[in-house]
Amino acid sequence: MRDRYLYLLGGHSFQAEANRQFIKQAGGSNARIALCIMNKPGWEEYVPLFQQMWKDSGAQDMQVIVPDDHGKLDMEHVEQVLSQATGIFIGGGNTEKYHHYYATGPFKELLIDRYEKGVPIAGNSAGALILPEICLISPLDNEQGVMLFKQGVGLFSNILISVHYTEWSDQSNLLEGMRTKKVKRGIGIDEQACAVFINGQLAYALGESVHEVIFEDVDLDQYTIVKGLSHK
Repeated sequence: MRDRYLYLLGGHSFQAEANRQFIKQAGGSNARIALCIMNKPGWEEYVPLFQQMWKDSGAQDMQVIVPDDHGKLDMEHVEQVLSQATGIFIGGGNTEKYHHYYATGPFKELLIDRYEKGVPIAGNSAGALILPEICLISPLDNEQGVMLFKQGVGLFSNILISVHYTEWSDQSNLLEGMRTKKVKRGIGIDEQACAVFINGQLAYALGESVHEVIFEDVDLDQYTIVKGLSHK
């Protein structure tokens, strides 16, 4: 059985080494990448940037999945693209919208199926937050200004994820989320960093700092923080 890779980017999509490794796992020059993004003003301008970056790593084939102007996903197109994809990249933006489109219903089931078959998946910011079993949305990341919990895709469990971690000073929110859900491990990913998971386990970090928060006792509020996990 092929190893399953996840690349969780903390805020900057165009991290060279993270994308190089993602493309390598997706098949290099034979990679077929599905880019999943939101329909917002200027989204078309980002597509060539991804294309060029992935071409520099050898990949030539990229298809875009994006809701139409009426907010609908063409599920026939989605199925066709995902069934042929050897790598899937989910972009960043409004986390609640990304969750709605890419962490629920038929899309979620397709994503799980591809992941279980060994297709590497990368997610940046919102795209990273929706992948665990529990999607934690920081109060800094929604219009209500409150902490939100949603059912994520479920590609790994028992870990909460925080993105823009240092830049947003989000440690207190990650800890509060962990206390609320009685989850003993949290991963804070800085904007220029990537946490790499292999077979559902945190394996190593790329770029700048990835912070691992471990509760020894959630109820007693005893925890340790490991900054700068091993890099590869």
